[in-house]
Amino acid sequence: MKDEDVHSEAGLLLERERKARAILGVDASAAVDEIRRAFRQLSLACHPDTNPSDTDAARRFRLVRCAYTFLVSGDTCPELEQARPSTNAESEARQRLDNDWAYWCWWRDKFFGQDL
Repeated sequence: MKDEDVHSEAGLLLERERKARAILGVDASAAVDEIRRAFRQLSLACHPDTNPSDTDAARRFRLVRCAYTFLVSGDTCPELEQARPSTNAESEARQRLDNDWAYWCWWRDKFFGQDL
């Protein structure tokens, strides 16, 4: 396998994970229990039986189920692939603490405010 293929596949996996976490509303450090809790809350809120007048409820429910399945077992589905991309990378990097720059921005905002 070529290096370009490996890098593009890794980029696709990261984008799928960002989409799935954004759909469920969990951050990158969320454990399986948190993911499961978010899935249960969203699945109850988005279920077509609880929203009979909402024509988009079934699509949202499938999307929530696909996001949960991807984060827990790694299986992907077409609904997750077709979901719109997550928010811009800069705003996500400010919330995520997995790199030095994002951690520094978080620390700066927490202790000095965002005006610096």
